[in-house]
Amino acid sequence: MASLRTIKLIAAWLSLFAPAIAAPTGPPSFPDTHNYTITTAGTHGNQGAHAIAHPNVVRAAKIAEKLSALQTRNGAGSSVTGSGLNWYTSSFSTGNSGYADPQYYYCFGGSASSFPPFANWMNFYAMFDLNQQDSMVYEESGPIQGDIWNAIVQVSADSKVDARFILAIIMQESTANVYVPCTNNGVENCGLMQAYAGSVSFNPNSPQSSITQMVIDGTQGTSQGPGLVQWFNDQDNVNNNAGGNPYNVARGYNSGSIDFSNLNDGLGSTGSYVSDIANRLQGWNGNDGEGYRARCGW
Repeated sequence: MASLRTIKLIAAWLSLFAPAIAAPTGPPSFPDTHNYTITTAGTHGNQGAHAIAHPNVVRAAKIAEKLSALQTRNGAGSSVTGSGLNWYTSSFSTGNSGYADPQYYYCFGGSASSFPPFANWMNFYAMFDLNQQDSMVYEESGPIQGDIWNAIVQVSADSKVDARFILAIIMQESTANVYVPCTNNGVENCGLMQAYAGSVSFNPNSPQSSITQMVIDGTQGTSQGPGLVQWFNDQDNVNNNAGGNPYNVARGYNSGSIDFSNLNDGLGSTGSYVSDIANRLQGWNGNDGEGYRARCGW
């Protein structure tokens, strides 16, 4: 007779093919219920500070040539070009409604080609709603949640980085908790996206401005280092050419370097990072109550 765990795994697999639940079709609401607790939690086991691996000699020389410019550059205004645009849409309704069981987790690994295609991502309305209901409402007020929505919408449009990818990185790095502290693994990372050195933290006296800047820092880079755009575009201050692929970009963003044959190689940072991002894009809520993620060995 099949064990209860086996039955649960089979049920979860079958749920992937079940009729989709109607997904939200518009922006969320942000009621201020006051049923939240302000904490500095957010970074935990499946996250971690970014390590910056040493570049190879060729790219080190290339970076050195641009060092003076990097010291004064701000990433605001930079946007994805080339093949990275194949992973961007301005439509927030494009995509499906996500996993039927939001705790389900698929064990992705290997090269970027083994990770889910763009067509498999859930739509942004549904993805934000999932993470709002499962995380944000417990950590911050309705207006703050609205500020996060506004920041993602604005920066996605400016940077041409898909809003879902930005949200996935935010959830991975801070669970969207604006109060998350800076971390340091050789480089100080601050804010919702635990962005590169030079990034800002939350300012309660200027919530929308500081939240938007946190998302700019992680997406478009800081004066001291790269954000997602620079990894998408293979600009001078990154160590590897990600080829415009978001899964390579996620590994580079977390680790500072990329093992293209094995994106689960954290190279000193978080091994599960890219698999976590892929699952978030398909409807995982970040929890592991059923043990689906644990069976991957994370």
